[in-house]
Amino acid sequence: MQKHYEADYQQLVSQKLSKVSKEQAMAESIGGNFLHFGIFQRELLLQQGLAPHGCLLDIGCGSGRLANALKNFPNLKYIGLDVVPELLSYAQEITAREDWQFNKQSGFKLALENNSVNMVTAFSVFTHLLHEESFAYLAEIRRVLKPGGKFVFSFLDFAIPEHWAVFTANVLQIHDHLNQFIDPRMIEVWCQHLQLDIIGVFPGNEGHIPLSEPVTDAQGKIHSGLVALGQSVCVIQKPVDSTATIYAMLPEDFDAERYLALNPDIAAAGIDPRVHFITHGQFENRRLK
Repeated sequence: MQKHYEADYQQLVSQKLSKVSKEQAMAESIGGNFLHFGIFQRELLLQQGLAPHGCLLDIGCGSGRLANALKNFPNLKYIGLDVVPELLSYAQEITAREDWQFNKQSGFKLALENNSVNMVTAFSVFTHLLHEESFAYLAEIRRVLKPGGKFVFSFLDFAIPEHWAVFTANVLQIHDHLNQFIDPRMIEVWCQHLQLDIIGVFPGNEGHIPLSEPVTDAQGKIHSGLVALGQSVCVIQKPVDSTATIYAMLPEDFDAERYLALNPDIAAAGIDPRVHFITHGQFENRRLK
């Protein structure tokens, strides 16, 4: 079944393509600011230790804003994921990197091996997901990150006055496109449960990304020094000594009856075996088989 965000974005891109040029539609579909925000994102990742020879997973890569800014890194391995084929095709076209992957993503399971990527990004992705969906994604991101690897994502934050207009717009169109807010304290709780370390949270209205040289945007404005993305940014790290998988959703082979049979104390307590496994059992090394 198609997820809500998949239908939302497919409709958005189709509407843009029917009204404006392909190039403009591809930029507007991801919020505009195509060239200079791509550079901002690239410089943020370099600040956070992106290795020019490492592996980067870009979730919600869209039409290639970040990929375009990274295309001249010859030894970088890049995997871009998105739900809209038209965006992926455009990203592949403008980067012209046959060695890079641009794949359609459905659901929250990432088709990657455990401990296989150095860094993961999700710019303006959690802003369009339910909190439970973001948590499920975060667990998968933890699984595919190498120990010591980082996850960099942006989010809408109630504490940022400039974000309030987005919330007001939500109230006026409650059943339209989802714009989700996240409180930084919620991220702390998620990271506690998934055993992840928060490296930093950077308010979207304060410059924190150092530019190596001035950048001119489409309106001719020159940006230099420290810049921001508008959305707040959080940087999370998988502990260097951690390789274990932590589940936010049940493993595909989870058998509730078998779990209760192997753990009679849970059955005697009348606890839902699925909830118990996610909340406690996996951390107590409870038997599954």
